Amino acid sequence: MSIRFMPLALVAGLAAGAAANEPSSDAVDFASGPEGWSINGFNTVSPTGGNPAERIHWDDFVDTFGIAARNNTSPAFLGDYTLKGPARLSIDVQVDNINFFGTPVPRDLVVILYDDDGFGGAPPAQVWANLGTLNGNGMPWTTFSADVVDVLSDTLPAGWNGAGDEDPVTFEPILPAGRTWTNVLAGVDRIEFTTFVPGFFFGFTRFDLSIDNVSIAPQEPQAWTDEGNALAGTTGDPVLTGCGTLAEGTANVLALSNAAPAATAAIVFGTANASVPFKGGTLVPALGFLIPVATSPTGTLDLPFEMPAGTPGGIELWIQFGIQDAGAVKGVALSNAVLGVTP
Repeated sequence: MSIRFMPLALVAGLAAGAAANEPSSDAVDFASGPEGWSINGFNTVSPTGGNPAERIHWDDFVDTFGIAARNNTSPAFLGDYTLKGPARLSIDVQVDNINFFGTPVPRDLVVILYDDDGFGGAPPAQVWANLGTLNGNGMPWTTFSADVVDVLSDTLPAGWNGAGDEDPVTFEPILPAGRTWTNVLAGVDRIEFTTFVPGFFFGFTRFDLSIDNVSIAPQEPQAWTDEGNALAGTTGDPVLTGCGTLAEGTANVLALSNAAPAATAAIVFGTANASVPFKGGTLVPALGFLIPVATSPTGTLDLPFEMPAGTPGGIELWIQFGIQDAGAVKGVALSNAVLGVTP
């Protein structure tokens, strides 16, 4: 059985179209030189000792307050991230030692994206994420990464912070008025992987470390999430899985299993979460459409569907199955609900 997801045609006009993604990727292993990368301005590539070959090695020619592996020239890492994302930024770091007046000390590593030009009269700003901790006693080659997600959202995603101004009460770094996650991402002029955590001060510290394999790679957005709320029937909880990217024109599948065999069922479809009591369980979708179906003799059902052309991004699809089942508490079992979000 195959269905075309006609309900989307009715809700498409309710959402603004998302900007088209133009993913780009780049991986710098220093085999072709520094490609715009340096550590505190030092960009000499060592031919050996990297992960696995070339590297940039900072051996603390003088004590510094921190280190910053930066780039302000490479188009792959700069520019409009609303066209690059969602993307993963990563770097490999190897530490020989980090010490403060002879005592090994850890240092947090963060990635910072800078917009040095301001936006609409608002001042320059940065967004940053903590990647993890560098072990001052030494550590082998380790990959540190951060995901740039929700690139069209004005709200900072989990794990990301703003800088460029400070909170007048806590004095912690915040985004300046008029700056948002999206408008910073739209004009990235510099990128740094650095131990200079915004809002902190540091003393003279000796660093002996190396970097390699700096990369930006597009990330496939996760289209489906399991929202739970199954209600058991004769064979236990019916299981619903969503498969596919939900991009316009693509083939996708709703797969139901562990349901009552050869049973009358229905797909409950909505574009919001209602979570109302129903037959001893919870009906999650805000009811928009009810599509009658039937399970197979083995209690399964696969429903392929194609996303219509012109489907805007950010549409929420809340879906759950109800199945007639004498073994359920009130004669109807419910699958878990799934949430699909169009890219």
